[in-house]
Formats: sequence, C-alpha cells, structure tokens
Amino acid sequence: MKKMKYLAFAIGIIFLSVYLYQNFIYYMIPFNPIEEYATESPVDFHITQNLPGGEEVNAKSHDPKTCDLVLEYLSNLNLKPLKDKDAWNALSKKENETYLTGMVEFDQSGEIFISDLFIGNPDVLHISSSIAGFKREGYYKIVDSTFDYDYIIDLIGNKGE
Repeated sequence: MKKMKYLAFAIGIIFLSVYLYQNFIYYMIPFNPIEEYATESPVDFHITQNLPGGEEVNAKSHDPKTCDLVLEYLSNLNLKPLKDKDAWNALSKKENETYLTGMVEFDQSGEIFISDLFIGNPDVLHISSSIAGFKREGYYKIVDSTFDYDYIIDLIGNKGE
C-alpha cells in the first residue's frame, strides 16, 4: 500500500512537471528553430511585402552568397516562443497593415517559411517548414531587437535576382 502512494505521488510529480514545462517554462527559453539549418546552403530566398490593398511587392534571390547571408541573419535572430493567444493579441490590432512573408528554400531538405511579420510590429513572426522533423513550428517574439526588413531588401536588391 505504501508503494502505491509513492507511485501515485511520483506520477503526479511527473504530470505536474510536464504541465509546467509545456505551459510556462517552454515559453521562457530562447530558441531559434532556423539556427540548426544555418550550416546548409539555401538555393533560393523569396520575400513578399503584402500591402493593405492586396497588392504584393516581391523580392527574391538565387545567388548563393546572398541566400547564405539571409539565412545567417535569420538564424542569428534571438527568438522566444510565444503562446498562440499572446501572438494573436499582439497581431490582432494589425489587420490592415503591411506584412511580410518569406521563404528560404534548401536543395534537398525543403523550405522554411516566415509569415505574419507586420512592418508596424516587426518583433513577432510565425515560423513553419516543409522539412520533415522541423522542431517548434509556431509564433516567436524577436528579443532585444526587431526584424530588419531594410537589411534583407538591401541584400537582395530592390529588383530581386
């Protein structure tokens, strides 16, 4: 009987630990899911500026050096995961503002997508991927800085390549 109490107590502690990690601790630990792909060579980078009237301004690069610099910039961003609710609260006021979407394409593994990055609030973005086993798809807050859209456009050039 005493062993059952200890077993129930241990199981309770495990469930409480998992709950605390999934709902609180996970969101306190900085993590950039793009960082583990920084050693790969991207073959393509696209970025689209989506204007409020539905108009799009596209820029792209197929130059390996430019794509490497863009990937380096993205992988060096200091990101912290956001709960979907917190991200929606931050983005809900941005309905008719200009926002960015982007894609880094790798030769074999797939693509990494960046979306929901509003020019008026360039410190929250969504990261997803078509890469099998991609870790931690979701919303992220850029810590200690904001997304430097001008730097990316300057790298690519206004006309794209």
